[in-house]
Amino acid sequence: MKKFFSAIFFALILSTSAQAASLFDYPTVGVLPYVNKAAISANLSIADASIISDIVIEKLVDSERFKVVERERMKEVLNEMAFQFGGVVNENTVVQMGNMLGASYLVAGSITGLSTKKSGVDYKHSDAGGGSFNKMTVVANVTMRFIDVETGQIVLVASGTGESARTNAEFTLKRKTAEDYETTSTDDSGFENVSEGTDVNFSTQTLTIGSQEFSLVQVRNAFYWAVEDMIYNKNFGLLAKLDGRAKHKKI
Repeated sequence: MKKFFSAIFFALILSTSAQAASLFDYPTVGVLPYVNKAAISANLSIADASIISDIVIEKLVDSERFKVVERERMKEVLNEMAFQFGGVVNENTVVQMGNMLGASYLVAGSITGLSTKKSGVDYKHSDAGGGSFNKMTVVANVTMRFIDVETGQIVLVASGTGESARTNAEFTLKRKTAEDYETTSTDDSGFENVSEGTDVNFSTQTLTIGSQEFSLVQVRNAFYWAVEDMIYNKNFGLLAKLDGRAKHKKI
């Protein structure tokens, strides 16, 4: 009996080791379309959330640690799954999708944040004019989950943050102009009085460098660096977790 339980124990260890090792042995993975779960402010937009999936595919391939299913093949399988199951993704459909793709893992990801922040300095002078310098930053947050297609379990999770900044400067120059004038008036006795004065006016010129609007280019760049951080961050990224180097991320 003791030998029987020992055999089961070692079999479980070997089974677990084999399953865990497969994640480190250049596995085939399929990247699902990213889902937007972020509250996005009115001055931002995401043209197409699939762009994040493309960036994830690029970074996973560049890591030389995974074989990634081609995007068009993913589309074909997703369309077939939508036809059969109405697009519902659960444990059963994950297993079937993995089998259809020949993938050991599916990568599901979310956009969890997309926001803006502004900082800068202003200087104003009542006579000379003034200027302002502003920095406008888009901040993106993304996550990824590796799902074992045999068990439907999430076996690895990573997240990342990326920023893209642009600057705007505006300078206002006030130019003072003075014009002398004379005024002649006649009193009741017919005597002419001449008075002199000066009119002072200001002309304003403004120079603007850069736009004050957030752009789709900034949004894309922020997502690019968020994915870069999610995979390659030396302390908290995907590869650090795979290699056992990861630390606990402080919130």
